Amino acid sequence: MERYATADIERLERTIERAERLHRDPLQQVRIVLGLYEEMAEALPDATQGCLLASYLYEAQLFDDGIHEVIRANVAHWRARLGEKLRAAAKRHPPRLAADLDDLADMATVIVEGAYVMAKATKEPTVVARQLRNLRNYIELLFGAD
Repeated sequence: MERYATADIERLERTIERAERLHRDPLQQVRIVLGLYEEMAEALPDATQGCLLASYLYEAQLFDDGIHEVIRANVAHWRARLGEKLRAAAKRHPPRLAADLDDLADMATVIVEGAYVMAKATKEPTVVARQLRNLRNYIELLFGAD
């Protein structure tokens, strides 16, 4: 679990760094990060397998507090990093509607994990990429992106 969580955080950091190299505008960086994750989801051999972190949460009673702390730290890292990018984006591009940016950052996790559940339930591996595309569209609409 620790290796999986570490690899997940490293992937997020590499993706954010790549987005920062590709564009200076934080809103465009968020759009790029989501687009890159959409590409990763499209390339998954079987998105119906789900996420290991979520699988452990579903069976919480089987694992000790150490495992749960690894998961909490992972979720907190995602919230912090995406929230940071969204706050920077909001300074340049004020949202069209009131939005709690930490909740919006959490929305990425909610959508991805929920999409894995849908992919598994429907046996449609493309659900994850499609839902990431919907999130990217929502962010573009919220921030008034061109």
